[in-house]
Parts: sequence; structure tokens; C-alpha cells
Amino acid sequence: MSTRRTTTERIEEQQGKVAQMQKEIQRLKRVQNAEERKARTRRIIKRGADLESLLPDTIMLSDARFWTFLERTVANKFGRDVLSTLTAEQQKEDAKNANGASSTSGDTATPKTAEPIETGIVPTNADEAISAQTVGASTFAKTTEANRQGA
Repeated sequence: MSTRRTTTERIEEQQGKVAQMQKEIQRLKRVQNAEERKARTRRIIKRGADLESLLPDTIMLSDARFWTFLERTVANKFGRDVLSTLTAEQQKEDAKNANGASSTSGDTATPKTAEPIETGIVPTNADEAISAQTVGASTFAKTTEANRQGA
């Protein structure tokens, strides 16, 4: 008896292996998607809890009123400017960590209180007052002045 396989048999064997590998890739993609969903859910829950701990009065608001609160206090030009500044700072920090010291996983503890305003800036409207409580005075002063000048 010949122990040698024909070319056709070897092709069929390799096609079987390819099919197994494709199934394994699909399985791994499902696992990856599940991990990403869990991480996103955890992040959303944690950030919502952080918001409620900083602003406990928002708990009693309806969803519509909470949305209005977010639009008026966060989702405005000032909020986007602050977010842009913080995003740039995070990118610099991430680049520094990637080039030098060991990088962190991003699961650092979130501060539970806002930094106090360092100077005696008096906001001119309610949106500025709320925003001033959540960012440093220098960022607040720069953005407020830019807003007044129509930038």
C-alpha cells in the first residue's frame, strides 16, 4: 500500500484547514466584539455614575430635562473648546507615555471633585458659571474672552 497522498487529497486537506481557520477567525472576532461592548458599557456606566456623584441634583430630572441640562452646560461652544483642550492634553500625554515611560491602561481613578477656580473671575451668565466650576481658571478665562470677542 502506498502511504503517499495524491495532490487532490492534499488540496482537500488544506481546504479543510482553511475552513477551520476561517471559523476560528470568526469566533475570535465575536469574542473581540463582546469584549469591546463590555468595555464600552462599563465606561458609560462609570461616567454616568461620576456625573451623578458630582451633580446629585440631576438624579431627579427626567431624561428630557437631563438632556436639556447637558445641551446647555456641556454641548455648547465653551464645552467643545474645553473638550478640545483636554483631548489635546491627553494626546500629548499618551505620546509622551508611548515614547518614554510605560503606558497606563487608562483606568486611572477619576477625581470626585472639581478643581477650585484659582482666580476671582466672575462669570457673566449661567453657562459660564457652571463651566467655570468644572475647568481651571486659565482655560475658563481664555475661552470666555474668545466668546465675548465673537471668535
